[in-house]
Amino acid sequence: MAARPEGLSRSVWRLLRTPVGPGYRGYLAFGWLILVLFLVQIVTGTLLSLYYQPSPDLAPESVRYVMRDVSWGWLIRGLHHWASFGMIALGLLVFLRVFLQGSYRGVRAANWYIGLCLMLLVICFASSGELLTWDDDAYWTVTRVLQKVASVPGIGPTAAEALRGEPEVAASTLSRIFSVHVLLLPWLTFFLVILNIWLLVQHRSKAPGQQG
Repeated sequence: MAARPEGLSRSVWRLLRTPVGPGYRGYLAFGWLILVLFLVQIVTGTLLSLYYQPSPDLAPESVRYVMRDVSWGWLIRGLHHWASFGMIALGLLVFLRVFLQGSYRGVRAANWYIGLCLMLLVICFASSGELLTWDDDAYWTVTRVLQKVASVPGIGPTAAEALRGEPEVAASTLSRIFSVHVLLLPWLTFFLVILNIWLLVQHRSKAPGQQG
């Protein structure tokens, strides 16, 4: 008889209370560090959004205003910037360890693929955040990337047009990059994190004697 699915809060609580074997504590520590950095991203990103203006004319000045005039603004932006690269570095270390141990095989293959998707989202977070400065480097980076996307056969031109928002890279493009950075990517990340936790709970409930 199949067990009934657990509620989200009960699943998280059960996962936190499950004993972890000594061989998995290092892996768990990396996971907690990534989570802490993600929370830093949420807090600092929310604070930065209070001052950021997603407009080609105002975006560069709003960034300079945060760095120059807002109390501790330079620190908040620095934490937001380096936390994203910290997540990428720790994520790569986790993937290397999982790959070398072969833990991506078997019942945990789904968690491996979810982790890959989360890593891709983190990279998208970092890349789109760098473009929000909308200086000359960011503008030409967006232009080159969209040209490469448009060169992909089939869906490429449509995808490039959807991202650009108008015939040329302009205000609509920046607005869409900002929306992706603060709305689409966070919700996708939240959904995948919850799915990953749920799968971990299911694995442990099916193998109660297994530690980690």
